[in-house]
Amino acid sequence: MLASWIANIMFALVFLIFNYKIITRYIGHEEAVWADEVSVILFIWIIFWVSAFLVREQEQINFDLLYRWFGDRGKRVVAIIRHLLVGGLVIWSLPGSIDYILFLWRERTPVLDLRLDYVYACFGIFLIAVAIRSVTSLFILCTPYWRSRI
Repeated sequence: MLASWIANIMFALVFLIFNYKIITRYIGHEEAVWADEVSVILFIWIIFWVSAFLVREQEQINFDLLYRWFGDRGKRVVAIIRHLLVGGLVIWSLPGSIDYILFLWRERTPVLDLRLDYVYACFGIFLIAVAIRSVTSLFILCTPYWRSRI
């Protein structure tokens, strides 16, 4: 619920900033260059935030031409393999990705001079959420309640 509210607030901010930019550009004849930068940062955060916390696994886009032909046990095996691959790759890449995000404190955005480690922290949050989701799904796939994950 909180994640949904945060996403809604970010979308509302993008809408307000976009309208402010239009008004200042065409009515006030001034350039609000900061508005572009804030909108881009908000869009980056929205994409990773929503992907990390709001889009359920069943809502993800899947290439399932072969998957749907399997029975329930075959789908379970495919789901285990998928979570091992995706979760394993994300967990494997997590230290390097977090290290690079932390390295970005040296760089700043061109207009507002914001640190890029803050701008791209949402990617680290996304990776951690995907790793937790994969481990949780693998655990559930190994229990008697595995049918809820296929």
